[in-house]
Amino acid sequence: MALGISDEHSDIDLLNFYETLPDQAQFDAALREAGAELKGQISPPGPDGFVGRYEVEGIELQTGGELVAFIERRLDRIAAGDVDWIVAKAAIGLQEGMSLYGDDLIAKWKRRAAYPESLRRREVQRNLGFFPIWKIDDHLAARDAELFRRQMLLDGAYRVVSVLSALNRVYFSTFQFKRTGAHFEQMALKPERVSERLDRVANAEPSAAAEELRRLVEETRAIVKREMPDLEVDVPWQPPIDE
Repeated sequence: MALGISDEHSDIDLLNFYETLPDQAQFDAALREAGAELKGQISPPGPDGFVGRYEVEGIELQTGGELVAFIERRLDRIAAGDVDWIVAKAAIGLQEGMSLYGDDLIAKWKRRAAYPESLRRREVQRNLGFFPIWKIDDHLAARDAELFRRQMLLDGAYRVVSVLSALNRVYFSTFQFKRTGAHFEQMALKPERVSERLDRVANAEPSAAAEELRRLVEETRAIVKREMPDLEVDVPWQPPIDE
């Protein structure tokens, strides 16, 4: 709703922030009075909050409560560049969300959630090591290695997205990455037709996909070299770091 892109698959995400958390049983009772039925837990009650799945007139509502102190700690982590995929998702939700109450506080939080320069540099550096699948494609094609070929194609595609997102100070997480075109529309620094070409990397025949990835990697490295001339862009591939 906040972005104007709702469709028949959309749910409602409603975040509520409290100085003191309510009891979830009381929270659920209030929602039942409003016509919402609890369908399950997303995050069970804990010291910092809770989130549940509810149904209202056939539409899924994901809502709960979080402590103000909890989001303040997350914002401190963002300022320090300490951002994993969970914090990145929270920052995206905060930036894209529409406040229904407490406009001044939410506006202040949005400003504090701005993409930090320390994170920008770190994410570019950690994702520049692309596996050169295009150099050994013929070898892999002859070795019944289709799963590995697709794995490295997607690994390379996500690294391209990660590097470009960081360069443009746009939060990104591979988890449930949707609306790719809209993501790239936010960016000034990017290869031509990047969304269309990444779709080709994901869906084309492996050899054609590998060649497209090679071109995207070259163009992405050229952008990094222009924007961060002190960085070494030709670095070896390393397995992804679990966070």
